[in-house]
Amino acid sequence: MTVTQVKINQVSKYFGDVLGVDNATIHIQEGEFFTLLGPSGCGKTTLLRTLAGFYRQEEGDIFFNDVCINDLPTHNRNIGMVFQSYAIFPHMTVFENVAYGLKARKVKKQDIQTRVMEALEMVELAHLKDRQPSNMSGGQQQRIALARAIVIHPGLLLMDEPLSNLDAKLRLKMRSDIRELQKRLNITTIYVTHDQEEALAVSDRIAVLKNGKIQQIGKPHEIYLTPKNQFVSNFIGSTNFLSGKTSSSSAGSMTDVEVQGIRFATKLVKQYEGNIIYSVRPEQIKVKREHNRYPGPFIKGRIREAVFLGEKVEYKVELAHSGDLIQVHEHAVPYHLLMSEGEQVELYLNPEESVIYSEGGEEALNDYGNSSKTN
Repeated sequence: MTVTQVKINQVSKYFGDVLGVDNATIHIQEGEFFTLLGPSGCGKTTLLRTLAGFYRQEEGDIFFNDVCINDLPTHNRNIGMVFQSYAIFPHMTVFENVAYGLKARKVKKQDIQTRVMEALEMVELAHLKDRQPSNMSGGQQQRIALARAIVIHPGLLLMDEPLSNLDAKLRLKMRSDIRELQKRLNITTIYVTHDQEEALAVSDRIAVLKNGKIQQIGKPHEIYLTPKNQFVSNFIGSTNFLSGKTSSSSAGSMTDVEVQGIRFATKLVKQYEGNIIYSVRPEQIKVKREHNRYPGPFIKGRIREAVFLGEKVEYKVELAHSGDLIQVHEHAVPYHLLMSEGEQVELYLNPEESVIYSEGGEEALNDYGNSSKTN
């Protein structure tokens, strides 16, 4: 079976009384690189293993190319898997490890030779085909696992935290290589990770999970810039949460919002009155300086900490109105504009680059990038 599309319809998986996956619905397109993202224990690996056939869901259906595969054994699902632990046979050579799946499928010896070498060329390990994996680096072992997964020409590639055992620099190289290879093969791929930056870098789309339930599905920029609830906003990147309140208005009309002593008008997507959570990312906060012209009004504060990181400076600012500490990031700052601890500062929070949540953080109340007016 050549898997071009995957449909997960209202799938739930239980472990006794514990709900591992909660009513998940996802439609994955042909050739898509789709990532399941979330903290440990959120259900992403459980959902992946259910797709693989290692678990059987109690509710819902899974389709490969519109064919229901609920009762199809794992070995008939035509999937390739790359595990966190690599699962490489230490007593076999690199070539023998990659050839293992083909031999199990009783592929002809001549075809095995050709396909294994093609796979090893793809992962740049052809010159090490006779080496023992136990004498190789973690990155090389991961490439063996990847070659073994793709050599069987799977219809679907499943990857479970494949880079978590590598050091930071090697992770960057491997994630780029995996994405490049996936594009070249145009193979539908479902990837599990808890690393938000990794997910943003490799994915066509991302599903963020919490406690077995999908919180949001979207493209990387949608997940980052327009998180649908406070959990997604907090899990993806860094953000500041400030308390505020809003007056009543009908959906789509302008309403007054107050945050940290300043007031502005903005449009909400639904009628809402009361306390809110105002979310703004550190890089979206602008520092008032003589040469820039932000409309204001400005929030006053004092720098409590300044950390120079080369391409950016990270500030912790204590706000004068509430005493809250927030993060502010400035990129490519000239030397003469660097600020130091104790310095007074004025900050501009652009309503068009912020997200407003209901008091409990369950839902976003505004559209990112809507037209707002400060006053």
